[in-house]
Amino acid sequence: MRQDQWKSQVLQEWDRWLQAQPIDPTTPTARDTLKFFCELQDRSSPLLDFRPGRRDKWQIIHAWLHHAGRVPD
Repeated sequence: MRQDQWKSQVLQEWDRWLQAQPIDPTTPTARDTLKFFCELQDRSSPLLDFRPGRRDKWQIIHAWLHHAGRVPD
């Protein structure tokens, strides 16, 4: 799968995950993205099967969410 496909699937999963959380969807934080990432890890999600290169997978996922406008600075 290409990186843009990974990114698209992660963004979809984030949107689903966020709806099930007691978080205001307009103000998620980096801490929320870390919780999301940890939950993906805990359930051995195939969404984390991408190659991160030299960066940490959480940093990549956080950057994807940030650049897509899902998480503010």
